Amino acid sequence: MPNTPINSEAAAEDAFARFRFAGGRFDSHTIPLEVLPDLAAYRKLVVEVAKMLFRRRMGERVRVPKGFEDSFQIGLAHIEGGSSAVAYMPRLRPVASQQPLQFAANQSSFDQSPYPDFDDARDYIDNLIDSVGSTGSVPQEFPVELAGLFNSFGQSLHEDEFIELGFGGAKAVRYDTFIRKKIVLSRETTYENAVDALFVLNGGVVAQGAIHVLDVNGGSFDFQPSTEFEFKKAYNRASENVRLVGTGLYDKNERLRRLLSVNVIYSEGGATQPFESRLEDIRATPAGWYDDENPVPSTAAIEAMRCLLVDVSMQPVPLPHLYPLPSGGIAAEWSIGAWEASAEVNETGSQVTLNAVNTDTADDINMVIDLQSTVLMSQFMTFINAMSSDEEMPDAN
Repeated sequence: MPNTPINSEAAAEDAFARFRFAGGRFDSHTIPLEVLPDLAAYRKLVVEVAKMLFRRRMGERVRVPKGFEDSFQIGLAHIEGGSSAVAYMPRLRPVASQQPLQFAANQSSFDQSPYPDFDDARDYIDNLIDSVGSTGSVPQEFPVELAGLFNSFGQSLHEDEFIELGFGGAKAVRYDTFIRKKIVLSRETTYENAVDALFVLNGGVVAQGAIHVLDVNGGSFDFQPSTEFEFKKAYNRASENVRLVGTGLYDKNERLRRLLSVNVIYSEGGATQPFESRLEDIRATPAGWYDDENPVPSTAAIEAMRCLLVDVSMQPVPLPHLYPLPSGGIAAEWSIGAWEASAEVNETGSQVTLNAVNTDTADDINMVIDLQSTVLMSQFMTFINAMSSDEEMPDAN
């Protein structure tokens, strides 16, 4: 059954809000997915303004009724192309399972409307934006607590882009990065904005999971990658030029003060740890390199050794020499003082066998560690530290 086309006139008539996205990326008549959080931020802004208007009407000491925020939901029903991209957002009616608004005994029902104050909140926001756009300043009566909410609304906009807000036959008002900045900085000393710039990775603090970076002017900043894997990757590629994309905190002079949430984009062919290129060489080792029957180095062993060395590289341990094993596993070898040490990862990538021999005394140290162990690095460092102590090794089998 073919889809029934949406009548844009009907969509416009039913919409609680109409956003026309224009300029920059929107000239392609589409709305990029990274812009969608702005729509959710707009709903949050409407709700908070509605709460403020409710308290002004009913008294600051009166609490909003239960179900107030949930009673206001909007959705993206229709996107229209043209010289820009237009989004229509109708109000969604509460589902049958939702509880109706519950008022206190001495509380009115706001003209019995199931959506109290939200239309007024929309008008308040439009009028505020229009006023700032016309005068270049924020009205003195604008509440301090609302300024921060504009951090999230419009955060995805680039300097050459804007949103035109409107509904029904109401006057359309333009909202852009300048107006957003004006509103936030009218009550705050900093504001959130997009980060998309080049930095140099500069190590980090393992205990805090923080990565250090330097900007093009030598300024130092920290950020916390979202996963342990991303932390280790950034930590081990110190001195590499990377691009950071995300959100930062800026002052009124557009100076970056802090990185809030960023992703690292690495350049192709960028710097890597020496062991990575050596592991790729080992990956290319053909079958039969040792005798007629030995297999190629297993992928499981290569990846297990890579993970092990990523952790080892964050410890005060020199990087080892790497060799394939006839069994399909991989060996790492170190010379540490009078000790010759090795770590052999088996072909299944499940275990590492540690061995060290003192060439002066013939003393030896042996351990077998499960590579999935939650205390893998602790056991490995026990092995390393035993080479400089007289303590007996614990049984790690």
